[in-house]
This record gives sequence, C-alpha cells and structure tokens, in this order.
Amino acid sequence: MTSLRRSGLAVLLAAAIASAAALPGEAEDKKTAANLPIISSSHQDIAWMDSPEKCREFRDKNVITPALAMLAANGAYAFTMENMLNLMEYLERHPDRKEEIVRYTREGRMEWGATFNQPYESLLSGEQLIRETYFGRRWLRKNFPGSDALVYFNPDVPARAMQMPQILAKAGIPYMLMSRYHEGFYRWASPDGTSVLAYSPGHYGNAAAILGAAPAEAVKAVAAKVKKWQEYYAAHRLPPYYPLLNSVDFSQPTDFGPLIAAWNADNRAAGSVPLTMGYSSARRFFESIAVKAADIPTITGERPDLWLYIHGPTHHWAVSAAREAAALLPAAETFSAVRAILESDFKGYPARRLEEAWQAAIYPDHGWGGKEGQITDRLFRKKYEFARDEGREMLYTALAGIASHITTQFQRGIPLIVFNTLSWQRTDTVACLVVPPGRDFLLLDGDGKETAYQRLPALSGQAEGTVRIEFLAGDVPSLGYRTWYMAKGRPAEIPPAAAARGNIIENAFYKIELAPGGVKSIFDKELGREILAADKFLGFEVFTMRSVGNGAGEFGRVQQPTMEGFDRLAAHGTAWKLDVLRSGPGQTVCALDQQLRNCTVRERLIVRNDIKRIDCEVDLLDWDGDPYREFRLALPVNASKGRVAYEAPLGVVEVGTSEIKGTGGPAYGNLVYDEECSDIRPREVQNFLSASDDALGVTLSTSVAVCDFRDPTPSPAAYPILQPILLASRRSCHGEGNWYLQEGDHHYHFSMVSHRPGWRNGRRAGIQANNPLVAVANPDSSAKAFLPDEMDFISTTAGNIVVSTFKKAEDDDSFILRVYDIEGRDAEARFNLFFPVKSLEAASLIEDNPKMLKPAKEGLVLPVGHHAVETFRIVPAPKRK
Repeated sequence: MTSLRRSGLAVLLAAAIASAAALPGEAEDKKTAANLPIISSSHQDIAWMDSPEKCREFRDKNVITPALAMLAANGAYAFTMENMLNLMEYLERHPDRKEEIVRYTREGRMEWGATFNQPYESLLSGEQLIRETYFGRRWLRKNFPGSDALVYFNPDVPARAMQMPQILAKAGIPYMLMSRYHEGFYRWASPDGTSVLAYSPGHYGNAAAILGAAPAEAVKAVAAKVKKWQEYYAAHRLPPYYPLLNSVDFSQPTDFGPLIAAWNADNRAAGSVPLTMGYSSARRFFESIAVKAADIPTITGERPDLWLYIHGPTHHWAVSAAREAAALLPAAETFSAVRAILESDFKGYPARRLEEAWQAAIYPDHGWGGKEGQITDRLFRKKYEFARDEGREMLYTALAGIASHITTQFQRGIPLIVFNTLSWQRTDTVACLVVPPGRDFLLLDGDGKETAYQRLPALSGQAEGTVRIEFLAGDVPSLGYRTWYMAKGRPAEIPPAAAARGNIIENAFYKIELAPGGVKSIFDKELGREILAADKFLGFEVFTMRSVGNGAGEFGRVQQPTMEGFDRLAAHGTAWKLDVLRSGPGQTVCALDQQLRNCTVRERLIVRNDIKRIDCEVDLLDWDGDPYREFRLALPVNASKGRVAYEAPLGVVEVGTSEIKGTGGPAYGNLVYDEECSDIRPREVQNFLSASDDALGVTLSTSVAVCDFRDPTPSPAAYPILQPILLASRRSCHGEGNWYLQEGDHHYHFSMVSHRPGWRNGRRAGIQANNPLVAVANPDSSAKAFLPDEMDFISTTAGNIVVSTFKKAEDDDSFILRVYDIEGRDAEARFNLFFPVKSLEAASLIEDNPKMLKPAKEGLVLPVGHHAVETFRIVPAPKRK
C-alpha cells in the first residue's frame, strides 16, 4: 500500500472498484476502469467432466453458489457463466435465490451468456440457432426485468456458422467471445454485412495459466503479455484494455485479490503507462474496447467444423431425430398459427408444448460423450426424439384441424387433403395410409381428373383395412393444401412409363445402366449429358474404410480415413434385382443385398418415372459395432473440377468461396489449426449438397448431417464425389469416455436430381426431399366449413425468399413472420397472406424493438436484402361480422 500511495494512483484503483460495484442498473452502462480486466468464468459443457446430473450438481455447489458468496463479500467481484441453461438449472434447484441473482445480474457483476447453450452451430437448422437466442437473451430479459445478456460465448468448438453473426446481431447480441482462433479482435460478419465484435484469446484457457501463478510471477507474466500486445493495439487503434480470461473446464471462482493488489501496487510493470487491474464482466470489457476509432479487421464466412465426426456419423440415430425435429417444429407452429387465425381462437395453439419441444431440440450442446458419456449421449438422443415426436404430433393435429374447415364435396368421394410445409408451390410425390371406399378405387383431383396412384407394400403394424398408396401431387400451393378424392371405380390402366431391360432402366428423363454394386451410367436426356464419372466409384455405391479418430479433441485437422480394411459393394459382384412389389407406373425400383464383414448392406434404387428424380434408400443391417470403421455412399459427378456447394443454416456455402480466409491459427502449445478453412472436409450439411460445371448441375439431398465431396482414396479423382457419411465407430476423446459403436440397424435416404449448372437450380428439390408432403385422409368436417378445396396460406412472388417460420408472437396475440434470402440477392418481396393485415412492424429476431411499416393495399411488400434474415410482426385485422 505504501507504493500505491507514493504513486498517487489510489484514486484510479478506487475508481476501478467503484465501477465494478456500481449501483443496480449502472454497471452495465459504464466502461470498466480496469485496463487489465480479469474475466472470471468457468467453461461448462452440459456434461463432459461427468454425467449430466453430476455436472449440474458441480455447477451448483462448486461454481455458482461460491460465486454468489464472493459477489456478496466483495463489491468489486464479477463472475461469468457462459450460457443461460446454467441459470435455468440453478433456479430449479434454488428458486429462493432468484432475487439475489436478479440483483447481481442487474448490477452487471453476475453475467450469463446470451444463448441457451454452446452448440455445434452448423449442425443446427436456422430456426434452431435462432431459438438459442430466444432461450438466451430473450428469456433473461423476460424473467429478470432490468437485466440483459449481450455476449455470446462459444469458445470451445473450432467452428463458426456463416450466418451466426447475423443471428446474434439481429437478436441484439453485439459481442462474441470465442477461441481456438488467432488471438485478437475481429468484426465477425455474415454475408449480409451484419457483424459482431469478437475476441479470441487463442484458447480460452491460455490466461488461466498466467493467473494461476504466484502473484509475483503472475505480475511478470501479465507485464510480458501486455508488452507483447502493445504494438498490436497501437496498429489497430485499440484503447488499452487487455483482457485476462480466467476459464478452464469446470474452473471455480477464484479470489485474485492478492494478484490485483500486487499489480496495482506498482502498475507501471508493463511500461510507462499505468495500467490498473480489476474484476470485470465480459460485457464491460467489450464495451471498453468497442470504440469508433478502432481499426478492427472484418472476417466473413463459414469456419468449417473440425469436430463434426462427434455428432453426425458417431450419433446417427440421435442426429437423425434432430434433423427431423428441425423440419417438423417450424411446420407445426406455422400451421398451428394458421389454424388459430382461421378459428379466431388461440385455445388450440400449443404454445407450451412448442416451447418445451424447441428447448429439447436445441438442448444437446457440444459435449457429446465424455466421462459417463453413455448417459449424456442417451439423454441427448432422448431430447431430440422428444422434439421430433412432439413436432410430428402437433403438426398433424394442426393439419387435421385446418382440414375440418375445408368445404370438401363428399359426393365426389372420400377427401384426401395434401399439405405443403414449404413456402413455394411444388409438384412432388406423397405417400400416405388411407381407408379406401373399396378394393378398387379412383383418385380424383378437385376438377374430377383422375390421378394415377400406386399401392405400396404394407408397413409393419399397419392397421387392417388401411392401404398405403403413393401418387404425384401436382401444384400443391405454398404453405397450403390441395384436395383429392377417393371414389369407387376401377382406375384406368396406366402404361409403363419406364422400360427395364436387363441392367438398363429408361424413362422420359434418364437412361440408367446398372452394374453390380452400383450404377454405372445415368444419362440425362434433357441435358444430353452423362451425369456419372464411374471410372473409380459407381453411382450410389456404399464403401467402407478404417476411420481412427475421436471426433472432438486436441487436433489441428479433421482425422481422415485410411484404406486399411477398405471394401466396396462393387467388389462383390452382387447384381440388382427388380423389386416387382414396389415398381409400377410411377416408379421403377431395383434392390440388392450384400453381406460385408460387419453388416449387411441393403440398397434400393427408386427411379421416379413421373418426376425427374432418383431416390436411394440404404440400410446397414445387423451392424456389429466394429471399432474404427466408417461407411460412405458415393455419387461421382461427371464435372471435372466442378464447383461444390451445400446448404448451411439460413444459406448456402460455396466451397472455396464462402469460407473465412486463412487458417484457424495457434491455439496453445503445439496445437495449431494450420489447414486453410476452404480445404477443411468433410462438412456439416443441412438438406443438400451440389456439384456443377459449366454444363451440368447435380444436387443430392441427404438424410445425414456430415458429407464429403473429394475422393478420400489414394490418387484422388479430379471430379467431385458427393459422399454422405453414413456411420463411423469411434471413441470419445475423454480419457474415461465411451465408445460410439451404434450396434444395430441404420436406415438412410437420399434423392438426386440433375439440372442446369448451379446449385440454385437444384436447391428446391434438395430441400423438398427432407420435407415431404403430408396427407390428411377423410378429415372431420365442420358444419361451418368455409375454406376452398385448394389454397395457399402464405406465398411470395420472390423466388429467392424462404419462409423460415410463421408463429404466434411470444408476448401477445400478434403473429411473427420470419423470412430469409437463400440465393444472395436483394428482393422487394410481395407476400400474399390469407388474412387482412391491421398493422405491420419490422422486429428484431427475438421479437422486440418494433418499427412500424405500412402494409400495401394488396398483400405485403417487404424489403429483404441479400443473405438477410428478417422478422416481421403482423396483427390481423378483425373479421367482419
């Protein structure tokens, strides 16, 4: 203290302490006075260090409860938890401590991350990522009035979704604390230009090693760090605030009083300019550094995930459920909202069920496996399956309710209502169970024109008296429906639409040559072009390799498979056989079964005859869980050096163009992410991936989350080979972690369409395959039915605009319409709604900060910029009596 008084800096130190201990509501508005802010935190997976329950207990007893005690004892202390789930779980255990937590949170000394948890961003759909902010910042503001969360923490995963900065910025979250990237400050931007201020310490645990030393040694180390970074700060015109993040896995609140006192006793250790040290939240640090004069480099694009094996190929059943939930939940809330408007009643709107299902759909974070990982993985799968099942049930309930309001004409036959959950008109196949009016029956559209259908083999457990049929439903309106009728009568004889002779299948679209184990040739008659380059792999050929790796861990590159134990279907000479039970006018189906060393591969090739598409179903049966084995499906595209693109959350990544530039850089020690981000593979894929050259485009929809596009074998081919990764048996990187073996049966589905060059020409087909049309047969009919037999509820004239969701607003009886541009171009999008609009507002992504817009007399004309995600609040006009 003598040195402190002699230096005349007692006032500065007092100011730093006063800033940290400001009155409620003040701390968040002040810049921190500490030039060396210690951000005390604790990196927390839901479960990695132990089972979920034990980790929850540890957070309670060893992290949050001691932090609250330190906050009470020291008015300068601040502590940060990285996500909102930690707070939710703590309040479940300690509801009596809410007011105390409210007080410290309002003061800005107890900080909570602005998202629900810390996910693999590009694994989730766009709406799943958006709901991270609903159950993050929005949840805190609603339940802790006067509090806020402005920092997104996701420091562990070496990845970043292309559109995540836009999601954060439009949810009012301006700051991002990440790591496993070059140490420094960045404006991390999405393609639309919105950005957040990001900070990376290199690795989130780097500063903890310095802070954990004895005070005298820590002072020297901090001084050396500041000296090293002064040139960087000067070059970027940054104010002198050097963050010290104290965070490692399960780190506990620490009293850094001795270090702070030692530094502040002689705070010229870093040079001639005095720098004070003190506690800070991450938010206060960011606010100190976020000055207009700063020259911070901008980074735009996708950082592909290096840990993607841990969730996709190694957890196939769970991630399949997650992907289904991602499609079902927006559809469920959209048609539930439609029903509420039609009935002028919110009683049937499942708000609570949707909330619980959405929370389950984003519950699994980045901590799959770990110690007691079998418990964690089982919980994660259970959450995803709950979300999927709830989504399906709520969707069907809403559709049945809407169908009851359709003025069907029962004299024509039994109604069959086909609903489209996507926001464009489509012609697509629909499969459904029906109870027909007789052994023979006609299927008629609303104009009485006969529609050809095909009987499909019965499903296991199918109810007696039901029949499974499939037909081509033409021109089903955007987010709407069209009605067909089943009537007594004998259907017309439909001549075969395809010729199947030996190993050749030919229809109006393709000439296909089969070969043992795969497809040798697919000739596109419209384009006059061979699609496949089958000199190395056959089309739709399953192959297997050795795949040693752990999915997530301290490595600089994705571990690639090797050729040990390489096997492929073509090596076994198994021929295709015509499946006469599934083949008919609408489709020609061939199948093969091949026993490999560890499982049986069953494959079905479904050539659609009434629509330009080829489907492929793959089963891995009786998989025995052999360690370090991987299975892939190959689609080699005849496009030498073709361009590859794939769907990402709320957009499309073009390989080699849409990634961030450069590498991930040094993390700590010898761990360096040294691979160019554009070269990282495989990739996390949403619904489809595509390859094109100047004459041909091919789009492959995928039911799996992880896909490759380059030949993984020696002497790789120059053309793209689209490869969904079906399965990988690997082990958790935790020293006491579990194996991911997944013994049993696995089922996959894929669809391929060829088209003019460019992914934009195939992206709708790629999305449709994972969002099938839904049929409601013989619905209950209301005596006051008023809807026509065909209708769209929401449509737009802008072909590049996709409706992400339409839902009841969270806080009132208005409705939220969220849309995005998927093709990278500005649009004045005209929307046609099925109800008149009283008022229209632009809103933030979490439904606040409304700005009044003027509805057009006919429909809505809404500006949507390139790559933009926009949210609108709509109040329907009252119905006229």
